[in-house]
Amino acid sequence: MYQQVTAPDHVIAMHLSGKLTGDDIKTYKDILDGKLLNHDQLSMVVDFTGLSDMNADALVEGAKADLELLRHIDQFTRFAFISDKEWPQAVLRFMSTILPTVEMKVFTHGESDEALTWASELPKVRKSQPPAFRFLSTSKDDVFAFEINGVISAKEMPEVIKKFELFLEGHEKIRVLNRIRHFGGIDPAIFMQSGLASMKLAAIQKVERYAIIGAPNWMRKIIETVSPAFADMDMRTFPEEQENEAWAWLGADPTA
Repeated sequence: MYQQVTAPDHVIAMHLSGKLTGDDIKTYKDILDGKLLNHDQLSMVVDFTGLSDMNADALVEGAKADLELLRHIDQFTRFAFISDKEWPQAVLRFMSTILPTVEMKVFTHGESDEALTWASELPKVRKSQPPAFRFLSTSKDDVFAFEINGVISAKEMPEVIKKFELFLEGHEKIRVLNRIRHFGGIDPAIFMQSGLASMKLAAIQKVERYAIIGAPNWMRKIIETVSPAFADMDMRTFPEEQENEAWAWLGADPTA
């Protein structure tokens, strides 16, 4: 059951209990659409206390609503989750990685008022962040190298996609080096941009070696898990102190 909770107009607050249905999600979606039209900054409070199950329609409608939310994620500033269970903390740790521009916090059922108060506060205007991507020059014209340092924004991706596509067009096979100084997350709006999927398909066909330097442990484990699926691409991770070995494996040197 979906129940709307009284809150300031820029806050979408809800209490979920019992069995969630597709109609419940549609009610939430109508509210979401209205709020998106009327506010530049939004927050959300979701109280999971009492939620026991959801039917198939709720899963389908929920997926549609989530996609709509992700399309407008730049309008959201804070997500507050209310639950006495442990799983929301695990979800929060995951979501913090893919939604780095949104503040998230878990509250217990006894802290419902604090959750609403926290979500209602409008954070200070965010300072613009420098681009996370920096392209690196190399000694070989078939080696594409770049560095990631910060949160990868949707604003910078069109230029990244354009540059990589031009590089792919000029070579039958390439090698890629990705140096990670700090990975602060990815703006989900990137996944809605045109050109990203075609770039990935072209890269799969042309990249023969891919070196990733300084990947955090969770990323390294994912890479090691999925790399066998790319039979024509040799993908390897290197710790930060083995950057020279990564360049040597690609048969190139940095020139700047």
